[in-house]
Amino acid sequence: MQVFIMRHGEAEMYASSDAKRELTEQGRQDVANMGLQLAKQIDTLDYALVSPYMRAQQTWQVLKDILPACKQVIPMEELIPSGDEVSVAGLIEELAREHTDANIIVVSHLPLVGYLVEALCPGAGSPLFSTAAIAQVDLNEEPTLVAVTHPYMLNN
Repeated sequence: MQVFIMRHGEAEMYASSDAKRELTEQGRQDVANMGLQLAKQIDTLDYALVSPYMRAQQTWQVLKDILPACKQVIPMEELIPSGDEVSVAGLIEELAREHTDANIIVVSHLPLVGYLVEALCPGAGSPLFSTAAIAQVDLNEEPTLVAVTHPYMLNN
């Protein structure tokens, strides 16, 4: 199973609450660029686990028009910034046992995205995530952090 853990795109600084912050135009563009790059790597998308916060939902809305059609979208309260990486990792590991060849994308926030990588790959540590960055974790055999790609790394 391949798991792609993505931090939402750049969001506006202020809103009536943190949960309601929306993506900036640059954030949408970065997400689209990262989505195009990811679409080159995968033929199928089995699951999308998405934070309920506005900027994560908007990130998913951009991605879903670029990536292969997703078989199941699962909104998860556990994916908010102060969420529970242990329960999210548990769900991902359960899905990996049931569907070994599946592709999953997780759209969440700092600091949870780093903690989630660390929970899935204990030896990898917690990588840095710029906005719209994607970490690829291979859960086949030994869990491995394959790469972390940031928007600024792409040649546009």
